Amino acid sequence: MNLTERIKKHNAAVRCNSRNRVCYRQACAVCKEDACFAPHELRSRLLRYMVGNEVKCERTWLGRWRCGVCGRTFTDHPDFRTAV
Repeated sequence: MNLTERIKKHNAAVRCNSRNRVCYRQACAVCKEDACFAPHELRSRLLRYMVGNEVKCERTWLGRWRCGVCGRTFTDHPDFRTAV
């Protein structure tokens, strides 16, 4: 599966009904509790990536989650996104 297809699959999984939204993180970074997250909101970001000698731009959606134990919120990033 190429990156464009992975982005489209990710967007569909993140933008679905809030209880069925995909979460890539397994445990809270603060309290270390496993999978105790509630959907919080969505953020839209522009993702730039290279295909050959061409730069592609795709709109991607990132899920925001709230930990049910400590109450902290975080943005969940898919594995294909790298930090700049």
